[in-house]
Amino acid sequence: MSEFDWIRDEISNLPGVTYSFKEEWEAERYHVIDQLMAMRGTNKEGKPILTLKCNAEKSEQLRAENLTVVPGYYMNKRVWISVLLEDEQNKDFIRALIHHAYLEAKNKLPKYKQAELGTF
Repeated sequence: MSEFDWIRDEISNLPGVTYSFKEEWEAERYHVIDQLMAMRGTNKEGKPILTLKCNAEKSEQLRAENLTVVPGYYMNKRVWISVLLEDEQNKDFIRALIHHAYLEAKNKLPKYKQAELGTF
């Protein structure tokens, strides 16, 4: 068990989330139905990161205010962020980012699929 396994539980307990493992990237991936919302893996230095979907305005603000939040690793830097997990100790902050990513992914789904998930 890793010190970051709580993240898998946090994400997996959200309605409609599915898990897959991408071997080429050695990354855990989480989708809300068919929309990618998060990936957990490592950056090029081998440091653990959590990459999350994020709206562009919030992404910019988070990166400006917090050194543990960087542009999304190997993702569209405008709408993805990566959290340096060894440096960010605030689990509530990470949970809030996970929930934001969930809603961002859910809101990209067609309305009928959003309705299947209920409210969150």
